[in-house]
Amino acid sequence: MTGDKAAKTAITGGATSLLTLRRILLVTGLLVSGAVTWMLLWTGDTYRNFAIETLNNSVSGTVNFFVGSRIATDYADKITPIANEWSRLGSLVKSYQENDQTRMKAELNILSNAREVVQGDVNLLDAVSYDQEFNQLAISDANLGASVTDNPDVKAFLTGREKAEARKPASFMWATPDGRPVFSLILPVGGFRAVGFLEVITDPLPQLEGIGKVLGGNFQILDSSGTVLFESLEAPAEAQAGAAPAGDATAENADAAAPAENPEAPETEAKPADTGGTHRTAVDVVISDGRGGVWAEASFDRDVSDFYAQTDSLRLLSIEILVGVLLAGWIVGWILLRTTVLRNLRAFARAMTSISNGDTNVTLPDVGKDEIGEMKKALIALRESVRQAMILQNMVENTPTMTAMILPDGKLSYLNASAQDYLGGTTETISGDFLHLGAEFQTKLANPNNLPFTEIIQTERGYLDVLAAPVRDKDNVLLGTMLAWNDVSEREESKIAVTEMMAEVARVAQSVTEQSEGLLSLANELTSQSENTVQQSGSALEVSRDAASNTQNVATAVEELSSSIAEINRQATEASNVTGRAREEAEESQRNIGSLEKASAEIGSIIDLINDIAHRTKLLSLNATIEAERAGELGKGFAVVANEVKSLADQTANATGQIGDLTAAIQQEVQKAAQSISTVGEVIHQVNDIQLTITHSVDEQRRATGEISENVQRIAAGAGSMDEMITFVNDGAQGTGRNAHDLNTASHNLSEVAHNLSEKMREFSERMKLT
Repeated sequence: MTGDKAAKTAITGGATSLLTLRRILLVTGLLVSGAVTWMLLWTGDTYRNFAIETLNNSVSGTVNFFVGSRIATDYADKITPIANEWSRLGSLVKSYQENDQTRMKAELNILSNAREVVQGDVNLLDAVSYDQEFNQLAISDANLGASVTDNPDVKAFLTGREKAEARKPASFMWATPDGRPVFSLILPVGGFRAVGFLEVITDPLPQLEGIGKVLGGNFQILDSSGTVLFESLEAPAEAQAGAAPAGDATAENADAAAPAENPEAPETEAKPADTGGTHRTAVDVVISDGRGGVWAEASFDRDVSDFYAQTDSLRLLSIEILVGVLLAGWIVGWILLRTTVLRNLRAFARAMTSISNGDTNVTLPDVGKDEIGEMKKALIALRESVRQAMILQNMVENTPTMTAMILPDGKLSYLNASAQDYLGGTTETISGDFLHLGAEFQTKLANPNNLPFTEIIQTERGYLDVLAAPVRDKDNVLLGTMLAWNDVSEREESKIAVTEMMAEVARVAQSVTEQSEGLLSLANELTSQSENTVQQSGSALEVSRDAASNTQNVATAVEELSSSIAEINRQATEASNVTGRAREEAEESQRNIGSLEKASAEIGSIIDLINDIAHRTKLLSLNATIEAERAGELGKGFAVVANEVKSLADQTANATGQIGDLTAAIQQEVQKAAQSISTVGEVIHQVNDIQLTITHSVDEQRRATGEISENVQRIAAGAGSMDEMITFVNDGAQGTGRNAHDLNTASHNLSEVAHNLSEKMREFSERMKLT
């Protein structure tokens, strides 16, 4: 069944749990090892990146310190005396005094040919003349296109100085609009008596020569377009072999460079690069102009291969140590697990395999009170559940009641053996309305609110007694519907046949009752006529003398009587043959209804009684007929009555035959009726014996007729013997009276028996309705 299949599946799944646990342990160990290894790698990479980033961050401070030392201090000290001499040139001072801007421009152009410029001590870019309010007067032909006074803050500073301060040189580091870093020196023209101011704009970058070697890497200063303005390499060969191109480094890091809020510690961004096995790190450096602005943007990269090698070696050593520790721990844990948990789990797995194969007597290992002990308790409960499930399955599978299991979705999931034999298929080949019970029944079956219910339904194959009941789990969730049915076609058809038979028996019983009442009336008349015959026989003596004259008539009557007796003899013989056939039929019927003898006992007794009465009535009628014939003309009225009694007896016999036929129809259900019918054979044997007696009596009557004929001849000779004949007739009339009285009593008994038969049929009909 469905529950047993589920239990078997659970047991089979449990039997494979050991292999699954081993796989889980192995996978868990691998995952843990991988996770820890990954964490070590990640930690190593993070530490290395942090160290490189820290190292690169120190580059920014170093560069700014180096630039401030080389440019703002050393270079300013170097260029100030030279520029001071230029500001004291007489021709330049005179052009200021005369405010001759043309000459002033010419003097500024002459500065580009100064000895210091020609010799390369000073890289002069431009020169600008200002009045005392720092209004621009002239600019050399170099015309850099910008000056430090373009900065409003610088100009406000210069114009706001005291005279004493204004007589001192002022140096500024600034950048042109295209990002070129320059150095400006502002000096008073004319010495102590300043007539104006001179701005000397120079290129201080050559002063940074050797900074790359000092920092241990390649140092470049770039303008806004990424053009290299200055470059200081760690080593020329290394620059050619391994250093990244300046343009590429600039392109990669252009978006990362940003001005620093703190001019002493501008932001940097480290960018490690792997070039063919050599690890280098690059950083963008923002050089401050000393006033919170940006003087230049530079890039710096260095070789960190040694640092990478050291960190890789340290990381490899850590991984080796970790793998060794994890492997040792895993081996120790596996040994402990194998000697404790896995041994019990293997035993449980073998037990579950045995249970799944149907062995519910399997022995479980002894365990403690830990989780394994709880597993053992659960397995014991599972073993008992499987045992009960197998018992129930065997009961359902072998029960003659046909059983099916229908899932909530309407799918057929189970058929027991008797159901498969009845339907001629399995759950794989049968579906839908497999019993052909109709759409109305299927709709009723699909609604759980209608369950449980029973119905007797007529199908194409006969009558089915159907039971539909819900199958629910412990949480009252509907798992499916059990449909059980039995073929009750014979029972239902027998009920119908018995019902029809009961109606027919009741009708026959009513007819017997009515006929017995008629027979009672005739018996009363027969009694009255017998009394009259006795009375009349007394007077027969008086007319005996007249008999002599009627001797010929009597002889004729005797001949007719002989013919009648011959006819009676023939009919008796035929009746004997019929009785013989009836006996054979009764014996055949008795063999056929042997299984229903007990059920038909009561009806058989009734039929026996009715037959006995009928035969006795028939015998009486025959005797009455004989006596009537003996009486001659005086017995004709009595003969009519005898014939009527005989007719009634024949009808009673016919009714008895009909009851026998009806009793045979209920031989499989009505045991009392079968017993009654079984006695019909005995009755027929008795009838046969009676018929033989009748035949013997007819022979005797024939012989008596011969004697009557002889007596008639003797009557012809003399009428003396008439008195004896009359006396004989008188005795016969008295016997007929007694027989009439017996017939009356039998009629009363027949009426009571018919009434009892009607009551028994009614009670039997009620019992049949109950069943």
